This record gives sequence, C-alpha cells and structure tokens, in this order.
Amino acid sequence: MPRQYKCISADGHIDLNPDIWRDRVQIKYRERAPRRIKMPNGSDAVVIDGGKPNTIGITRSVRVPHAELAKQVPTFETCAGTGTPEQRLAEQDQDGIDCEILFSQITFVLRQTQDDDLYRDCIRAYNEFLAEEYMAPAPDRLVCMGTLPNTGVDDAIAEMEHCVKLGMKGVKLDRYPSGMSYPTLEDDKFWAAALDLGIALTNHNNGNMGSGRGEPDFLYAKDPGHDVHQKDAFKFFTRFTNDCMTGSLQMAFAGVWDRFPELKLYWAETMIGWLEYALWQVDDHYKRYMGMIHEAWGLPKLERMPSEYLKDRNYWGFLRDPVGITRRQCIGYDKIMWGTDFAHAASDFPNSQKYLAEDFAGVPENELRAMLVDNCVKYFHLDGRGDS
Repeated sequence: MPRQYKCISADGHIDLNPDIWRDRVQIKYRERAPRRIKMPNGSDAVVIDGGKPNTIGITRSVRVPHAELAKQVPTFETCAGTGTPEQRLAEQDQDGIDCEILFSQITFVLRQTQDDDLYRDCIRAYNEFLAEEYMAPAPDRLVCMGTLPNTGVDDAIAEMEHCVKLGMKGVKLDRYPSGMSYPTLEDDKFWAAALDLGIALTNHNNGNMGSGRGEPDFLYAKDPGHDVHQKDAFKFFTRFTNDCMTGSLQMAFAGVWDRFPELKLYWAETMIGWLEYALWQVDDHYKRYMGMIHEAWGLPKLERMPSEYLKDRNYWGFLRDPVGITRRQCIGYDKIMWGTDFAHAASDFPNSQKYLAEDFAGVPENELRAMLVDNCVKYFHLDGRGDS
C-alpha cells in the first residue's frame, strides 16, 4: 500500500561527498573522477579531472543561524543534509517532512571535465549510487531526481532509460536534450521517449535551460538588424517581470507544447509571487510587439496566447512565498508545489511547520493538501500510478 503523506517537500537538495560513490566509476577513469579536497581554511571542495575546486558554499547549510552563515567553514561532516540517508530521514522527521523530491547540482561540477566519456560515466555512477544506496532505506521518502548528460539527445535518452530501470521517479534537465540552451526539433525524440517511459521531467535552473548567461534564448530565423535596440526578442516578454518563465516560453514558441499535448514539466524553485503580473504582461507584450518580433527575428506566432501555455502543463515550485499563496488563483493551486529547499540557507529548517501554519492560514483544506501533497504525489507517481 502506498505511503500516506501529510507533508511533502517538492524541493530539497543533496550535496554529497563524492568519495562515497566514486568507486562506482569505471577503473580507467577513477583517478580523474570527482574527489574531495581541503581548502586552506579547512572547508571541503570537489574537483574533477584536475579542474578547479568547487566548494560546498556558505549558503548550503542551515545548521547555523543565518546571522552566522559567513562565519562557518562548510564540510561534508558539519553541514546539514550532506550525510547518510539515515541522517536525512532524521532531518525530515525533525522538520515534519514525510518525503522530499531531491535535486543535485553536481551536473555543473561534472561538466567541468572536457572528456565526454568520463562525464557520462560519472553521471551513470552517480545515478546508480542514488538509486541503489542513498534511496534504499526509504525510496518513498528519499525521491532523488536522476541526472542527465548534456552531450546530445541520444545520450540523454539512454541515461533517462537507465534511470527508469533503476526505479527513479524523475530526471532533471539542466539544458535541452540536444545540449543547447534553446529547444530544437532534435529534442522531439527525447520528449516522445519521456512520455513513453512515463517519467517525470524537472528543471532546477531558475526556469531556464542555460540561456541568459551569454547563450541565446532562441535560434532565430533572422537577424533583426541595427534598428532594433534589443539583441534577444525574448527580453520583450520578460523584461519587467521574471525570466523564470523563459524555458516554458521557449517551448511554446518552438511548438513543443503543441506537438506533445501530454508533455508536462516541473520548474522547481521559481517561486510564484511574480506569476500574476507576469501572466498579464506576457500577453500584453505579445499583443504589442509580436508583429515586430515576427518580422524582425522570424519568431513564429503562437496558436494560443503565451499565458495559456504557462498555465497549462507547467508546474511551479515555491519556498516561503506568502504573496504567491495569496495570489495562487492566477495559476491554479493544482499547478504549484511547496518545498523547503533544505539543506540550503533559504530553508526554514527545523521550523517549516511553523511557517506553513502562518503562510497558509485560511487556505481551504483541499487546496492546502494539493500544494503540500497531492500535486507532488500525482506528478511524480508516488502512488504507483501514472499522471493523468
């Protein structure tokens, strides 16, 4: 019988010592695989293939008061959330949490190697460690998202299939399946495969797939020319609001949502307080500027208004956001999922229940349960059934 949940965090983090899983990397790569090193101040860092050190960071632990964040020396032994699965379960109990959807940002560390074979093997090894060791004590409470390589669509599909065989409920996309920062038709193989496999798709990257860091939001058909004082057309849609909707809009303009009417995606930790204005603005600016954008950049027009795509099959994650809870009807309480962000400093651990009571005061029970339990159970198939 499936576990009966009372409170699920749809956004938790795991920052683990690589020395506990590096023996799963093939022997020929093991000397170059991720390992822990000590920094001069005694903090821990991770290096791969002789690259630069990646420290845990002073905002990755909530074991110290916020006022003392800058004073700590983060190590895998002293930080919250970096220990054994048994420690993690005890931390859940302490915070009144029955289950966490767990994300790892190790992808960005692993990609620092220029050796694609090493990179892919590290991802395979890490996913196997999570599924076979870390989740093993309580797979219905420690729900880790699989990591995917960004070395091409075929590699992404192969590792997604591997994650399904391992029993993982979802995978995290840091870039589009092709490895680009914008969607391509090549990605369609991946979307189709994900639907066939019935696995949940997630993103934990501020609502985008790598664009906005010197990489384009879209592969435009035209150069707008010197009379348009804007390099990227997408900025007309997001400039006064929040670029967390970039990924969903990219997929709308690329026709992904129209070609795959069953496709869904969870954008974790985007917050939701901005959505009400953003949904109005994106439609307003579409009406104002789309004619110009279509002519200058060749961006195709949509079959529906952009806000309709944002509301339809996109799910949004939020931490403490009383403003968004109050204005939740703009997007629908069935499309938003609460999370703690544990063990990062944005978490309210071990006082999450106190702030939940404050922030959700007056919310009808069915809506409260949807945001804290049911939406997550349905999206990640925690009841053993597929999404509908």
